[in-house]
Amino acid sequence: MTTTDVEPEPKPAELAAGTDDAAAVKGRMINAILLPIVSMIAIFVYVYNISRVFLAGGTDASVIVGSIVTLAILGGAALISASPRLRTSSLVMVLAIALLLVMSAGLVTLGASEEKKGAGSGGGYKQPTGPGVNTLSVDAVLPFDAQQYTAPAGINQIVYVAKESPHTLVFSEAKYAGFELKVNTVGKNDQGKVDLTPGTYTIYCTIPGHRAAGMVATLTVTAAPGGTPTTTGATTTTGATTASSGSKTP
Repeated sequence: MTTTDVEPEPKPAELAAGTDDAAAVKGRMINAILLPIVSMIAIFVYVYNISRVFLAGGTDASVIVGSIVTLAILGGAALISASPRLRTSSLVMVLAIALLLVMSAGLVTLGASEEKKGAGSGGGYKQPTGPGVNTLSVDAVLPFDAQQYTAPAGINQIVYVAKESPHTLVFSEAKYAGFELKVNTVGKNDQGKVDLTPGTYTIYCTIPGHRAAGMVATLTVTAAPGGTPTTTGATTTTGATTASSGSKTP
C-alpha cells in the first residue's frame, strides 16, 4: 500500500506574511516612480524661483543671495547629519518650509526679473524715431527724489539713473502702455524714448510695495518750445550752446 504525500495547507500567519510582502513590493515600486517625479518638480520650482531672485537683484545682490543660499544648504545638511533620530515628518516639514520661502521670494521679485524686449520697450512698445527735444532724468531711488517733473511736448529721452536697484519706471496712462525702464544694478542706467503730448501723467515703479512707499510722481508736459534740445533736471551742452531747465519740484 502506497502512501501519497499531501502538501500541508499554509497557515494563516504564512498567508498574512505573503500579503505583506506583496504590499511592500508594490509600495517600493510606487516610490521608485513617484520620488524621481516629485524630486524633479521640486528642483524645477527651486531653480526657477531662485533664478528670478538673481535676475531681479543684479550682479552684487546675486552674489550675496547665492552665498546665503549656499550657507543655508550646507548648514541644513550638517544639521540633518547631526540629528540621526530626526523623524521623516519633521524633515519633510522643514523642506516644505524652505521651498515655500523660495517660491515667495520668486513671486516678490517677479516684476523686476522679467526680461525686457529692449530699452523702454516692454510689452511690445515701439519707441518713436527721430531726435529728442529733451532729456528727462529720473533717479531710481525709494522714494522718488521729486513728486513733480516737467518736460516739453515731443520726443523725450527718459534716463532712469540707477542709484538703487531693482526698480522700474512706467506710465499709468494707457496710451503709453508697454513703455518700461528697468534698473537691476547700481550704476547701470536704463533709458528710452517716448513721444509726449501736453498734459499731466503719472510715472511709478511696478515693484510690489514701491509705489505705495513713494515711488510715484507727476509728469507735467508743456507745449514744445523752439530752439536747442534741453535736459530737464540737469545742464547739457549741445554744440556750442548750453541750455538748462529746472524740472524737478521736490
